[in-house]
Amino acid sequence: MSYRELRNFCEQMRALGYHRIISMENFRRPNFELVADILFWLAQKYDPNSDISDNIDEERHRVEFIKQITTLFVSKARLKINPKRLYMADVYAVQEILKISTFLYKAQVSPPADEEEIHDFSLPSKLSNIKSHKLLAQEITDLATRLYDQLGKEDEVKVAREKALQFLSNVSRGGNSQSEQSQIQNCIQTILKQQEKNIQEMSKYVGNLERDQKQLDEKIKRKTKELEQAEKRLKGMTSVKPAYQEEYDRQEYELEKLYQIYVEKFRNLVYLEHVLDAQNRQAELEQRRKHEQLKDVRDWIQIAQDKELRGDDDGNDEQLDQLGGDSRLQSSNKEKRNNDFMRNQQGGFNRQQMDEDGGEDVDDIDDIDGEVDDDEDGEDEDDGIENFDDDNEADF
Repeated sequence: MSYRELRNFCEQMRALGYHRIISMENFRRPNFELVADILFWLAQKYDPNSDISDNIDEERHRVEFIKQITTLFVSKARLKINPKRLYMADVYAVQEILKISTFLYKAQVSPPADEEEIHDFSLPSKLSNIKSHKLLAQEITDLATRLYDQLGKEDEVKVAREKALQFLSNVSRGGNSQSEQSQIQNCIQTILKQQEKNIQEMSKYVGNLERDQKQLDEKIKRKTKELEQAEKRLKGMTSVKPAYQEEYDRQEYELEKLYQIYVEKFRNLVYLEHVLDAQNRQAELEQRRKHEQLKDVRDWIQIAQDKELRGDDDGNDEQLDQLGGDSRLQSSNKEKRNNDFMRNQQGGFNRQQMDEDGGEDVDDIDDIDGEVDDDEDGEDEDDGIENFDDDNEADF
C-alpha cells in the first residue's frame, strides 16, 4: 500500500468524524483492535440498526465479527471486500477499509438527492425460493414453446377464423336467416352424432373392461385355491419323513468318517514321501562320499604301484648289500616285493569289479582293506623275523 492511500484514509476518517486520531504508523504492525474499532464505527455510521457484535476476545468471535462486517457492506453497499485482508489487520487491511471510508466520504460530500431518485440497495436473499424460480422458468419456457407452435399454424387458422367471424356477423345482423339456422342445426346434429358415437365406443370399452375384470377375478380365485392346495401339500410333505432318510443320514455319517480317514492317510503319505525324499538325498550324499573315498584309495594304490614299477626300493637293496646281507635276504626281499605287487594288483582288480557292479556295500570293502592291511602287517613282521635270523647267522 502506498503512502498516499494511507494519508487519504487518515484524512477521510478525520472528515467522517472518527473519535480517535489515526496515525500512519498504526498499521505498520498488525493491530486488530484498532481495525475492529474502525470497522464497527463505520458499520454503525452506515446502518445504525445493524446488529453486529463487538466481542473480539476469542478467535471465533473475531472471525464472526469479520463475517458480519463483510456481509453488511457486500449485501447493502455492494462493495467487494476481502475478509482475509481485514483479518490480517495490517497495511493490506487498510486497502479494504479505504473502500468503505471512500464510499461514506463520497456520500457525505455529495449533495442530497431527491426522494424519487433514492434507490434501495438492499440485496435480499433468494436462496430459499430457488425451486419456485426453477418451476416458474420451466413454465415460461413451455408457454413460449406452445405460443410459437400456435403462431406457426396461423395461416391455416386465419381462414377458419374469418369464416366464423363472418357467420357471427350475419347471425347478429339477420337473426331469422334460414341458411344460418340450418347451418347451426347441421353443426349441432353433427356434434350430437359424434358424441353418440363416442358414447357407444366408451360403452364398448367399459364392457370390455368389465369382462376382463371378471376374467382376472376368476384367475385370482383359481390361483388362490391352487396356492392353498400347494401349501397344504407342502406341509404334508414336510411332516412325513422319507423312507430313505435314515439310510441317507447313515451314509452321510460314514462318508464323513471315511473322509477324515482319507485326509489323515493322505497327510501321512505326504509326510512319508517327504521323509523318503530326505533319506534318498542323504543316501546319495553318503554314496557320493564313499565313492570319493574309494577313488582316493585307488589313486593311492596306483601311486604305490607306479613307485614299485619305477624301482624306488633299489636304494634299500644296496644298503642291505653293504651291511653284508647274503643272497637269501635279497631273494626274500624280492619275493616280498613280488607278493606285494600281486596283492595290490588283485586288490585293484577286485575294487574295479565292485565299482562296475554298481557299488556294493562300502563297509565290506573297508573290511577287506583292513584284512589286507593286517596280512601285510603280518608278512612284514615275518619278513622282519627272517631278516633278524639271517643277520644273526651272518654274524655267526
